[in-house]
Amino acid sequence: MRAFRVVFLVLIATISFNEASAQHASERFGKNRVQYKQFRWNYLSSENFDVYYYDDRKRVAQEALEYLEKEFDRITDLIGFYPYQKTKVFLYNSVADLQQSNIGLNKQQFSAGGETDFVKPYVEVAHPGTVEEFKEELIYKFSELMLNEMMFGGSLKDMFQNAVLLNLPDWFVEGASMYVAKGWNDEMDDFVRQLMTEKKANKALRMTGPDAALVGQSIWNFIVEKYGKSSVNNILNYTRIIRNEERSILITLGVPFRQLMIDWKNYYSDMEKRVGQSYVAPSDSSRFSARHRKSVVFTTVKISPDGKKIAYAENDRGKFTVKVRSLENGKETIILNGGNKVIKQTVDHNIPLLSWSDANTLGVIGVKNGQYVFWLYDLLTKSKLPRELERFSNVRSFDFSGNGRLAVLSADLNGQNDLFLISSRRDRTRRLTNDIFDDLDPSFIPNTNTVVFSSNRTTDSIANDVRGYDKSTVNYNLFLFSLDTTSTTVTRVTNTLSKDFKPKALDENNFFYLSDQRGIVNLFRYNRQTGIYAQVSNYNSSIRDYDLNFGSQTLALVATQDLGEDIFQVSNFNIERQIFTPASRRREVQQAKTLTEKRKQEQPKNMSIKDLINARLKEKTDTTKQEPKPEVKPDSVKSNKGVINTDDYTFEDPVKADTIKPKTEKPLNTNDYVFEDDVVKAKQPSETFLTRYMKARDASRVTGPFPYMPKFSYENFATNFVIDPLRGFSMKLEAQMNDMLENYRVMGGLQTSFDFKSGDVWGEFQFLPYHIDYSVRFDRKVYFWETVVNNQFPVTEQKYSFQKIEVGASLPLSVRTRVSIKPFVGFTQFVDRGGVIPQAIAPEFLPTQYQVYSGARAEVVYDNSLTTGMNIIEGTRGKFSLVHYEALGNGTKSFSQVSLDVRHYQKIYREIVLAVRGFTGTFFGNAPKKYLLGGMDNWVFNQINYTGLQNPLRSAPGAFNENILFTEFATTLRGFDYATLYGSSVAVGNVELRVPLIRALSNGPIASNFFRNLQFTAFYDIGTSWTGPIPLNSRNSVRKRVVPDDSESGSPFVIEINEYLNPWLYSYGVGLRTMMLGYYMKFDLAWPVENYKVNNPRLSITLGFDF
Repeated sequence: MRAFRVVFLVLIATISFNEASAQHASERFGKNRVQYKQFRWNYLSSENFDVYYYDDRKRVAQEALEYLEKEFDRITDLIGFYPYQKTKVFLYNSVADLQQSNIGLNKQQFSAGGETDFVKPYVEVAHPGTVEEFKEELIYKFSELMLNEMMFGGSLKDMFQNAVLLNLPDWFVEGASMYVAKGWNDEMDDFVRQLMTEKKANKALRMTGPDAALVGQSIWNFIVEKYGKSSVNNILNYTRIIRNEERSILITLGVPFRQLMIDWKNYYSDMEKRVGQSYVAPSDSSRFSARHRKSVVFTTVKISPDGKKIAYAENDRGKFTVKVRSLENGKETIILNGGNKVIKQTVDHNIPLLSWSDANTLGVIGVKNGQYVFWLYDLLTKSKLPRELERFSNVRSFDFSGNGRLAVLSADLNGQNDLFLISSRRDRTRRLTNDIFDDLDPSFIPNTNTVVFSSNRTTDSIANDVRGYDKSTVNYNLFLFSLDTTSTTVTRVTNTLSKDFKPKALDENNFFYLSDQRGIVNLFRYNRQTGIYAQVSNYNSSIRDYDLNFGSQTLALVATQDLGEDIFQVSNFNIERQIFTPASRRREVQQAKTLTEKRKQEQPKNMSIKDLINARLKEKTDTTKQEPKPEVKPDSVKSNKGVINTDDYTFEDPVKADTIKPKTEKPLNTNDYVFEDDVVKAKQPSETFLTRYMKARDASRVTGPFPYMPKFSYENFATNFVIDPLRGFSMKLEAQMNDMLENYRVMGGLQTSFDFKSGDVWGEFQFLPYHIDYSVRFDRKVYFWETVVNNQFPVTEQKYSFQKIEVGASLPLSVRTRVSIKPFVGFTQFVDRGGVIPQAIAPEFLPTQYQVYSGARAEVVYDNSLTTGMNIIEGTRGKFSLVHYEALGNGTKSFSQVSLDVRHYQKIYREIVLAVRGFTGTFFGNAPKKYLLGGMDNWVFNQINYTGLQNPLRSAPGAFNENILFTEFATTLRGFDYATLYGSSVAVGNVELRVPLIRALSNGPIASNFFRNLQFTAFYDIGTSWTGPIPLNSRNSVRKRVVPDDSESGSPFVIEINEYLNPWLYSYGVGLRTMMLGYYMKFDLAWPVENYKVNNPRLSITLGFDF
């Protein structure tokens, strides 16, 4: 038994290897983050959180901190987990600022065995521009962190174990985070009903990305609705212990996971059938948008005032396009492009925003270089007039006045969403509202200076001191604000327990708007004179955006269909129609919960006389507070006898930043007097020790601000085995440390052979907080080389070492492209260590040699790839590199190198990918080095060709072989030995068809790590290496044969014969890839073809990803 264990451990050590270094198939690329501004961080601290902020956002940070503390107990109780340490929350003013962060830049989504990522208690939250969405984002990020820490964090032992043993499906953690933050929201409700409509429920568990999160959210919602909230923390904690989500569901709920999914499907299918009886889908004939990727989101759709054109904006993972299509001839024009596709980052799907100034002028608001920009585009002259909106962190919507000279904006200034008036031609801005409530979707009422907008305000004052995120509500109603008055109040239009938004006025009395009154967002109409509202549309999927042209009776809307967004155009739309639809199941549940909460807050019947008097004194006839009208502040709108002239509007001073007013004692209000208790009790009987402790803790909860100080901690630690072509089996250790923002990184590694003689040592420091990234790196590589010649000379040992210090600067041109320049200085050392076997006579040693080199490396890196699974990549990436080594004091040893590596991964169907790679490089200069063509990276049981007089690996008696340090292996060429061909230039091409067969055929989750990552491949490799002219045909010699073979004869004379054969080597075959013993292994069966002759197939085993 003991012998079996030893053999088993040796087997694991033999086959568990990571990517070999210094081989081109394992080239590293990488994306960038571009910093357009500097962030000077401070933070506030409480018992459970440290909230970091920059600029003048202390008030926002304090309110966020207080809100998180209030929600802390609810979240930890729901998921059944208390964090190990205090959570650090970094608040960004906008998504554009968040996209400049370095956090998570180099994090690998899929890691092989030997690598452990440490779970850090850090979250980044971008302010989306509204209080309600900001609160939702805070809870989502914190919940996601708690669940990841719960599943993958803990002690160092737990991290190592979970990195190998715990493999959860995409829906589990992300779905739970979404449910904790958003509950049963309209987005999930629409998605899961469409999932049932499209008959894709059986494939739900194999979805990835945002779709998987929505599926998980719906599953957790179903579990809570059927089994109660307590089942959430029970399932999560069992999963943490037994490391299997399906078994934990069986143990907790008492039903198999398969049965749970059948019940889940039936639950939502019944809802979909109920909705289908009263709601309709947009007709395919009304589809306006052309075929597009599923990742495309349509942010805005606008019909021109003359009804002849429709402008719309599409956002594909951050890259946006604005198009205008003529409704008369169907001609479409792209008027603006901008942004960059971002990967593994938050995307602002609210931009770009559109609004027509007149029939031929379109206003566009988007983001450029991290800054909001307002463009006016003239369709006749095709000219753009840009203007930066530097005061605002977020802009949510805007609309032009009737004459197009003014525009009203819903924007975020210093973390507060308000309405602003701007001039469309001049850089002037005026604030209209100033409070904590959200003011969204403003639009002008035709032929008036009145603005209708949506808000969640509970007071009619536009300038008040109400603070605290708990003061706002989730209900949004319509309000009016008149520019013709000096009043600082607004007028309420609708008063419902729903979200009414995106209003568009027909006249002063009739308003059209979107509302979720029935659970699905549809179009409604409200008449102010009669006070009656009517439902105008009954689409079965929530409308995201819309526009109505009353003159042409055209409706354009954005809605989801087939699990993706589309634009629909409805001609001759009847705005007078009235439809009644029943409330959806989601809406019924929400209303029931609202009534329950309201009853809990009602006063008990057995009131005392004192309490009854106090309650009646506080009763109000309207839910909207009627605040006294304060005198007009300097920030109000100028008026001339109460009337605004929009043709000659005058702005006052620019908007100034808010200042926090000190609290003052309020005078006694005799009209609203509250009686106090006659006797203040020292200790109430209902209080417990815990409640008194909580009150004492709340009294001194927030401290700070304190400046941010970089503190380093471990990011990850990797232990692997490497198969080096020259060193053989080696052990490799790598570690990375960085500060919380990952602006400062310290990385280091050690690789040593099993005899502890040869190896590499490297360390690097990266400085990344600014636009240009800087780095300092040290490398040392050592080779111990044993030589034997003609079986006549004893085996000798030589030591080759190269030490280098490199300083780098990289300029990111975009998130995909960067240009780097890295000057360096280094030196080589050659030491003759004599014979390995002692001799009778005194050994003769070659003198030690040194050579100092200086030079520089220039690189251009492009990476637009996306990893969607283990060894499943989509997109394009490439690297162009130019290196020069200048030998100081001996110019005959100087050389240069230029290389190009380009790879493209084309998705064919589902996760089936066609991967294509091309690599070429050449050495030149006074002492050009060699490429060794053939073989693969991390090749187990590899073979090397040492023959040939010009072979860089050939043993040479009485001399040092400096090629050992600079020679590079050109891979991948399966079926051939290392160094089958060699020369100063090389060209390699690879084509692979990668088919994850089990994943492609399965509709559900795959529990086995082996089968989930099982991938079949068909490949074709081709390559050549040469010195001199490019070998385009057999007349160019790339092969040399030595007669006699110096390994078989002791003759002092040898002949090298040029063989004019086919210069290209190629192979074809099939392969298999999967995870085994925690490592990604590749098995390839290749048929090598040499000079048009197909040789016997060769089986090779390698480790690592990609080619």
